[in-house]
Amino acid sequence: MISPTLSLLLPEISTPSYICGVHCLGIILLSTLHKQPPHMTALFSDNDVSPVEKLLKLEQLDVDLFKSAEPLYMARGARGLYGGNVISQSFMAAIQTVPVEYKVHSMHCYFVLAGDPTLPVLYKVEHVRDGHSFATRTVQARQRGRCIFTTTISFQIAAEAKLSHQPNYFGASLPQPDDLPDYAATVGELYKKGYIAKGELMSAEQLSSVVPMDTRIVMNEYPDGTPPDQKKNYLWVRAKGKIKNEQAHAMALAYISDNALLGTSARVNGVNAQDIAMMVSLDHSIYFHAPFKADEWMLFQMNSPWTGSGRGLVLGNIFTQDGILAASIIQEGVIRFSDLLAKSKPKL
Repeated sequence: MISPTLSLLLPEISTPSYICGVHCLGIILLSTLHKQPPHMTALFSDNDVSPVEKLLKLEQLDVDLFKSAEPLYMARGARGLYGGNVISQSFMAAIQTVPVEYKVHSMHCYFVLAGDPTLPVLYKVEHVRDGHSFATRTVQARQRGRCIFTTTISFQIAAEAKLSHQPNYFGASLPQPDDLPDYAATVGELYKKGYIAKGELMSAEQLSSVVPMDTRIVMNEYPDGTPPDQKKNYLWVRAKGKIKNEQAHAMALAYISDNALLGTSARVNGVNAQDIAMMVSLDHSIYFHAPFKADEWMLFQMNSPWTGSGRGLVLGNIFTQDGILAASIIQEGVIRFSDLLAKSKPKL
C-alpha cells in the first residue's frame, strides 16, 4: 500500500540541484526587431487570457531569438525552476518559426543546469529541417551565457491514418475529477491527519496559488506484494481558465507533463519522502497523438517500469476524459537518498 503523503502531490522540479525531502512526488536587445509570424501575433493580443497563456508569453529580440516575459515558477525550498516552465516556453519559441499547418508530434528534452528564477531565460531556435511533411527545430534555453536546457521538436503536416490503436483507458472506473476535492483541500486534509509537515503544507499552498493548472489526486491503493512495475498512479489535470488560442493547448500540456512524474519511481517502491534528498529530471520526451483541449479534464496515468543505478524511469499517458490518448511521456531522472548524499557532493 502506498501511504498518502505529499510525495503524491508535488510536481517535479526538473532541474539539477533541487535538494528537498518533500520532492518525492516539481541580453542585450538587438537592433532589429522582426515581427512574429501572423498566426502567432494574436496569441496575447487580448489581456483576458488564461494563466498558462500569460506564462507562455515571450518577447522576440531578433530572428529566432526570444526572451521570457513573465516571472517563472520555482517551488518553495527548490534551487531551480520548475521544468514545465522551460519545456513550454521552448515549445512556444519553436512554434513561432514554423508554418501554421505543421503540428507538433514529438519533443525531446534534456535538463542541463538549474534555472535561476530571478533572471529571464533566452531561447535560441535553430532550423534543422524544413521538409514537405516534417519540420525540425532545436531550442537552447540559456542564462548567464550557459545552456540550462535543450530540446529538439518535430512538427508534421497532418496525414491520413491507415493504422490506429491505443492502450486501454481506465478513467471511467476511477473517481471523476468533479467528485474529488481540489488540490488545496486534499493537502489540508493530509496536514490535519499528520501525514505532512507544516513546511510541506506551505509548499503545496504556494503551488496551488501560482501554478496555472488544476489538479485532482486519485488516492489509489495496491494489494500487498504488487510488483512496483505493475503499480499505476493517476492525476486528473487541466489548465486553469479558458485557453483562447488553439496553438496554446499543446504548450499547456507540455507544461503539465512534468507534474509529479519522476516521483512515481519512488512511490511505487514505497519510499518515504523523508528518505529522498535529491530528485531531478535528466531527460523528458513527449509524443503528441490526438487533438485535445488542455483546459478540459485529462487523466494523467503514470507507472515506473525500472529503477536502478541511482536513476528512475517513468512512463506517462495523458487521456482526454472521454478516453482518447492525447500524449505519451517518458522521463528519466536521478534519485538520491539522504544517507548517500551525506557521503558525496550533491552536484550532478
